[in-house]
Amino acid sequence: MSMDKSEVLSLIIDQLSADLSALDQAVRIARDTATHADCLGSSKYETMGLEASCLAQGQGTRLLEVERALAYFKRLSLAESEHGAGIGLSSLVELTDDAGVRQWLWLAAEAGGLKVHDGQVAVTVITAKSPLGRALIGKGAGDDVETTFAGKVRCYHILGCY
Repeated sequence: MSMDKSEVLSLIIDQLSADLSALDQAVRIARDTATHADCLGSSKYETMGLEASCLAQGQGTRLLEVERALAYFKRLSLAESEHGAGIGLSSLVELTDDAGVRQWLWLAAEAGGLKVHDGQVAVTVITAKSPLGRALIGKGAGDDVETTFAGKVRCYHILGCY
């Protein structure tokens, strides 16, 4: 089975754009809450303002991560990623595990864990820093890879690389 990489890339960009919009709104709300006069405590036991500022900081950090990921995918050139040297960054990989479960993965430098759906097929973005991402680098269709997750060895067979 083949999949249109440009369509998957478009889905990833759309999802990251939607995430960015939602995070931007969440950061604004958390910042406004943290600085609102009602949240300023009158004693050391009233910590709502402190809690809201910690939340705003965490959401701000996440916002920066999504902005960086979106910029990465927007500047990605699929023509550059077409190579015969095996799986690398921006490869779309179809594989199956020991139980015969098929999955599609997009190997990227950013946005690990993001999942998009192209019709009925889910594509999960993984990074080259993940155990499976490291195992896939340089491999090709027909190769087998092994990874260890939480002390359990898992084997995968690469069905295709696009």
